[in-house]
Amino acid sequence: MLSKESSAMTRQERCRYYHRFIGKIHDESHCVAGGWEEGKARIVSAEDCESCGKFDSRYIEYPLTIMGINNQKIDTAGLGHVCGELCEVRLEGKDTGEKSYLGIYLGDLPIAIHTSYNRDSGILSNSTMTNPAIYVFELRKIVYGCESWWRPIKSVDDFSGILKEDIDGTWYVQLLREMQKEEVRLSEAVRSAGWHGWKLKTTECTLNDNEGFTR
Repeated sequence: MLSKESSAMTRQERCRYYHRFIGKIHDESHCVAGGWEEGKARIVSAEDCESCGKFDSRYIEYPLTIMGINNQKIDTAGLGHVCGELCEVRLEGKDTGEKSYLGIYLGDLPIAIHTSYNRDSGILSNSTMTNPAIYVFELRKIVYGCESWWRPIKSVDDFSGILKEDIDGTWYVQLLREMQKEEVRLSEAVRSAGWHGWKLKTTECTLNDNEGFTR
């Protein structure tokens, strides 16, 4: 079974050994089934290809005998970015204006699946194409790097895309600020405990709002 695009092609056009424009005369069709070396590549016509016993499609054509499926690991690690860091995002497009949004980087997530078939082993291999994914609070959806301009920021105060009044009035900015205050308070509590000679290990301590650190 062929796809709609492949079914519209001739047998010659579908053959993996068929190449155009590799000779001095650009309207020639060359067959490299015997090899690429000089004297092995030969000029062929569409009629020659219809009866050729060496035909091998360059496309995946069904039915296939699949001996195994190899799903490659999805690598979500970005180029120097940390999952969970804050981002400033501006959507691409004429109708989006120049407004920026606040978001959180989720990692490089899949946007497409690539499948290849090894004719010799019968193994079908699946791999993914990934792209930076940012969850935008205000839009309540994931925006990808390929459809936006974005940059990591250290705190909500570095977010310069919209007015300060707009920033202060959004619930997620208030939440993120509270989280940052909690991180600062925790760091100060650890330093304070260290000054008093405590020997702290994060795996042995829990934080209690009323009593500080308890073992």
